[in-house]
Amino acid sequence: MRAVVVSGAGRYADPWHDFAGTSARLAAELVSLGLDAEVLTLGEADVPSTGVELLVVNAGGGSTPREVTSTETDRRAEALADWAREQTAGGLPTLVTHTGSNTFYDDDQWEQLIGGRWVPGTSWHPPLAPAQVQVTAAVHPITAGLGEQLSVVDERYCDLRVAPDVTVLVDQEEDGRRHPIVWARAAGGVRVVHDALGHDVAAYDSPDRRALLAREVDWLLQR
Repeated sequence: MRAVVVSGAGRYADPWHDFAGTSARLAAELVSLGLDAEVLTLGEADVPSTGVELLVVNAGGGSTPREVTSTETDRRAEALADWAREQTAGGLPTLVTHTGSNTFYDDDQWEQLIGGRWVPGTSWHPPLAPAQVQVTAAVHPITAGLGEQLSVVDERYCDLRVAPDVTVLVDQEEDGRRHPIVWARAAGGVRVVHDALGHDVAAYDSPDRRALLAREVDWLLQR
């Protein structure tokens, strides 16, 4: 099975994230799970010409928005971005990592497809640090038997805007409130997982984080 990791660059990147590094690590993790994985960088790669069974969006840009220019780089980026959104809307299983909810920030349909987003000026996170995040009581194949909490070294996003029809799988406590960070959505033939973990390459060194990723992939591919 073939997986594509759409990686942030240009207007779909920001100063705070190493998308090249985390996308390469994600691809390596997918290969270890038995998939044929390829990184497609926005602005550099063309739209895939062969079939894809899993889409991973590992990009950003919404915190540093800019207009589309007439350059060849932006034209290629928009072609791949359009393809990614069309594939998700058409039912291609999609995993959205870390800042991916804010990648296609000028397209409201993206938030509707994936069930939420980071909202500039509202969403935030405490400093990256070792932390425990909690597995919710929701009954779902991704978290069944996973335990009550996961040990991570990561940014923990707070005050994301989350749709009421998603199944929140992992959340975390900050300022005395629960903040969803991982959710699944299966509606209208679209199967999506949003996983706000994965700030840097080292975040994927956590055994709990890798176990969660493997379960997300299995559910998306219905394995």
